[in-house]
Amino acid sequence: MANGMRAKAVSAAELFGYDQDDAEDIAQDVMLRLWSLHEQLRDAAHLNASVAITAKRMCIDRWRTTHQHLKIDDVIPIVDEDSLHDKQEYAELEKWLDEQIDSLPSTSRMILRMRQLEHREQSEIADILGIRQTSVSTLLSRARNELLNKLKRRNQQ
Repeated sequence: MANGMRAKAVSAAELFGYDQDDAEDIAQDVMLRLWSLHEQLRDAAHLNASVAITAKRMCIDRWRTTHQHLKIDDVIPIVDEDSLHDKQEYAELEKWLDEQIDSLPSTSRMILRMRQLEHREQSEIADILGIRQTSVSTLLSRARNELLNKLKRRNQQ
């Protein structure tokens, strides 16, 4: 049964675009994770679903850890730095955005800054603030949506 589950994990990793060696590494991690949960697994169907879900999450985690976050200075500017008008417009937008972020509730503001500017993981933010990771995810999503809606309203005016 374990060989079949390992093959399924390797196959899932290969579907995510990993080569054979990386897929084997991911499968090994999946098998270790499932072994730590073996008492909670109810039946073969539950085990098959757990293999697929765990392999997918391991692939995503590996991708996140191997891809560096871009720093804002490394991004190609969207304004013509020689244009006084573009400089002024960009400065106004940046000031407006800072004001909107500052107007967010304190917890949402802290979470948004830790995630977007400091590139902290949600689990790390949850530990720092002493809240559940699902709360971090919810508050982050709400803060982003609020800023997006404010930006849309601003652009419609």
